[in-house]
Amino acid sequence: MNLHAPGLEDELVRLEPFEQGHVAYLKDFGAVEAMWDWMPDIPTGKSADAYAAHICSLQKRGTLVAFTMFRQSDNAFAGVVDYDFISRTHRRVRISNFWYTEEARGKGFFQASQCLLIRRALDWGAKRVGWIVPAEAKSAVRAIERLGAKQEGLLRSYYRFAGGGWADMALHAMLRDEAELALHRIKLERELAEDKGDSAS
Repeated sequence: MNLHAPGLEDELVRLEPFEQGHVAYLKDFGAVEAMWDWMPDIPTGKSADAYAAHICSLQKRGTLVAFTMFRQSDNAFAGVVDYDFISRTHRRVRISNFWYTEEARGKGFFQASQCLLIRRALDWGAKRVGWIVPAEAKSAVRAIERLGAKQEGLLRSYYRFAGGGWADMALHAMLRDEAELALHRIKLERELAEDKGDSAS
């Protein structure tokens, strides 16, 4: 199973491998401009085209696999996310650089897309799935921990952001058994919520 293989979708969201043509979505939604608030500085500049060129370059090297997210109900652009820190030898990946449109926030897209990525990583053979986010991004930290990831540490002044500031980065991870348990728990929670919804209708 390749990390970028097709079929990464559920009833809510579909993840397609990022390609140069997807840069139009980033421009239309102002995604890159918003991401500079938390994205590490990159050598190619601060524009949607620069971001796309940077991502495509890393994908060619095999050090990153990026995805564009779409809402299943109407194929609307929902955000971007990627795997980085990929090591087949050490069987580890990291889920990073995720950004969701305003319309996709608070509606289950984060959990759905992250679960798809975790499942894909496990099918790929990962023994460890990690996350790295700015420690100041409290909502992102809480969302990752709600998935079941454990915080493992804090990297002080680890990234220089595009705006010029330096950020402490929080490290989280799940080991393989923890990830399997987390996916099972989330599946049961979803089924319970659906049963309650059916009962209320």
